Amino acid sequence: MSERGYVISPKTNLAALDDQSYDVIVIGAGIAGMTVALSLDPKLKVALISKESIQESSTYKAQGGMAISLGVDDSLEEHIADTLRVGRGLCHEPAVEATVREAPAALDFLQSLGADFNQGADGLYLGREAGHSHHRIVHYYDSTGRHIAETMIKRIEIQGNIMQLDQCYLVDLLTKQNQCYGCIVLNSGRLVTLRAKAIVIATGGYSGIFARSTNSISANGDGLAAAYRAGAAISDMEFVQFHPTSFKTCSGEIFLLTEALRGEGAMLRNAAGERFMFSYHADGELAPRDEVSRAIVTELQSNNKDAVYLDTRHLGKDYLTDRFRQIYAELLENGYCMEKDIIPIAPAAHYTIGGITTNLWGQTTLSHLFACGEVAATGVHGANRLASNSLLEGVVFGRRVAQVINQDFPVSHLIDREVALEGDNVCHSCDTKKLGIILDRVAGVVRKGDAMRLLLMELQEKVEDPSSCLTHIQGYQENNACQLAELVLKAALLRSESRGTHYREDFPERKDRDFSKHITQQWGRRAVFNEQISLR
Repeated sequence: MSERGYVISPKTNLAALDDQSYDVIVIGAGIAGMTVALSLDPKLKVALISKESIQESSTYKAQGGMAISLGVDDSLEEHIADTLRVGRGLCHEPAVEATVREAPAALDFLQSLGADFNQGADGLYLGREAGHSHHRIVHYYDSTGRHIAETMIKRIEIQGNIMQLDQCYLVDLLTKQNQCYGCIVLNSGRLVTLRAKAIVIATGGYSGIFARSTNSISANGDGLAAAYRAGAAISDMEFVQFHPTSFKTCSGEIFLLTEALRGEGAMLRNAAGERFMFSYHADGELAPRDEVSRAIVTELQSNNKDAVYLDTRHLGKDYLTDRFRQIYAELLENGYCMEKDIIPIAPAAHYTIGGITTNLWGQTTLSHLFACGEVAATGVHGANRLASNSLLEGVVFGRRVAQVINQDFPVSHLIDREVALEGDNVCHSCDTKKLGIILDRVAGVVRKGDAMRLLLMELQEKVEDPSSCLTHIQGYQENNACQLAELVLKAALLRSESRGTHYREDFPERKDRDFSKHITQQWGRRAVFNEQISLR
């Protein structure tokens, strides 16, 4: 196998594609991508690419908030310590330091754009979430992500140097001699070549490949898959965070119930009505997410039930309808009254820690290719993400990427209008709905080695002729979902221990001597263990 892969059909006449040039291409319009675009020098011509409406982004759906150490009893050092503790020995400390220490500047940046967060008697109202030793969550009711996204998009719409390219599906990256110089996107049935001197991937994670996910199937790692095929190193693919409290609506969709509910006093009860979390962890409902999710799964299995219950009745209607207005309305529409009813919940795939390996400035193993946000593996989260660190990471590293591009631009001359894809033409085909259900069962909160092996073998057999399966967006999405599922399974099988979000039923113990390392994967190469995740 060569060191490169791509999914464009071999019958495609690449030279005949529409060709557009920019200074910088930002792929992904969530908090990380929009931060990059808004932080770039306004003299630069920027293309901001998104495949769907802003409402479908993970940023828009984020309810909780941003973790920032602002309280008089809090400190940057304690926020750093909490992040490292929850990360279970795999955090890259310089990345954690950068994220936490630049948090106040990230907040200033958002407020300068017009973001307005909830206020308390002494300034910003700070919530508390699982894993945090202090109240430090800056938020806008229970719609923080939506508020931030809508604030940012308003500014982008009046920014003359940023061109929004919506309904553009990333197909592949263009590379030559280890340099990325553009991408191919599918727009209105046409393949279009976009070229630039700097390309930024901020396309989010891959939790949508699981059936029970707080994100839609569109969160299937398109940017990550394209970067992998282009030869970029990726790391930590086995670490998928399952949010403990998700609710299944009458329509079958999975709706997140923010961790802030438990931070404000909501309790978890089993089928017998018993509060159970203190039997598993001294912090009860405010234990780290991985431990709460596993405790819930244990309760479900021991009682042969599909759900445990979130109890908010004691918080009162007036408080709930104000602080958690979005959640209250959604649950009411589905027949549940938060001040009267206990709410059936179960864990769901929510956030993916694995991604494109970067250094502290978002630079990848491919020259001129950057990554930030959930798609990047910076080492901030280790083996388990601390609640409300993700929006923060998106802003901090989005600003860092823009700083590098601003300082170093022009980073290169544009590659001549020659489009050539080097390496193997690949296509994987599978029923993504069925795949998601099986992933939930064998590679979810509790993982089973033999079952993961069998699924991996099945996926590796499903390789087809690209000219038959890559004719529309669904085909590309299926290919990406299959590729990423393979990478998750391979990494999960290699890590013969349990750590953070990765829990092996057949290897339940943590093994620091052998596995205090990161698994790095690259096209055409064997996966390797590395002591450090970040590039030097």
